[in-house]
Amino acid sequence: MEPVICEKGTKGHPLTDEQKESNRQKSKTRCRVEHVFGFMEQTMGGLVFRGVGIIRAKANIALTNLVYNMCRLVQIRKYHAEWMVC
Repeated sequence: MEPVICEKGTKGHPLTDEQKESNRQKSKTRCRVEHVFGFMEQTMGGLVFRGVGIIRAKANIALTNLVYNMCRLVQIRKYHAEWMVC
């Protein structure tokens, strides 16, 4: 496995250009994932499901993802209409 944790500079030892580029590549992937969970947490009331059974939990996750995708589609249509080519 390859570590995907951003490196941090310390006092007197700043990051090298290679480390900065490595951090930039890692954060590109990280921000795409974290924005999704942040949106679900802040806008959609969280990611906690209280219920009985794995089937209901899976259904809840599927519906949460569906609603997120619908919200994202509305945002894309509103701000990036040129991306919608049919």
